[in-house]
Amino acid sequence: MNRDSVRELTVFALLLAIGVVGRWYELTWNFTPLAAVTVLGGYYFRQILPAVLLPIGILTVSNLLLPSYPHWQVQLSVYAMILVPLVLGRAARGAQGWQRAKHFALGGFIPATLFFAVTNFAVWASTPYYDTTLGEKTLGGLAYCYWMALPFYRSMLAGDLFFLAVLVGCLRLARSLTSPGSLGWSLGWQSKA
Repeated sequence: MNRDSVRELTVFALLLAIGVVGRWYELTWNFTPLAAVTVLGGYYFRQILPAVLLPIGILTVSNLLLPSYPHWQVQLSVYAMILVPLVLGRAARGAQGWQRAKHFALGGFIPATLFFAVTNFAVWASTPYYDTTLGEKTLGGLAYCYWMALPFYRSMLAGDLFFLAVLVGCLRLARSLTSPGSLGWSLGWQSKA
């Protein structure tokens, strides 16, 4: 195994551990590093396969000890939405300077917002909890579902922003320490491998 492969495997294992432990020991509901780890994985890995396997692995392993999803539609929406940060990470990988910074900033806001919109729609569509008219799905029930989920959205948004800042800062620091000529704070931190 060459040096680059060992490094990527080590980074994969570290990000997987951060994601799993972060989900198991979340400080408050949805304040986890999952989206941030996924953005960073999308950015860091040269090939798409480890970037895709990272969030799926985090969800699969961490779900072994977490409560199950109420319906398959909700689970499917969660797994689908966790790929959104991956797309933003890949976009950051192909960008330079302020464009890269923009993709990372969007990685702090867009995943939580789309996750909130899509997964709560799936909850409303697959459960009777938010219906105001027995047996019928109503816009009022949908609005109530979103209203009840707002605290989770705020926590997820805060967690995404916090963990993304910490992880990107750690990556920047690691690259500065391993590349003596790159101690400046330019945004040109794309892997050359």
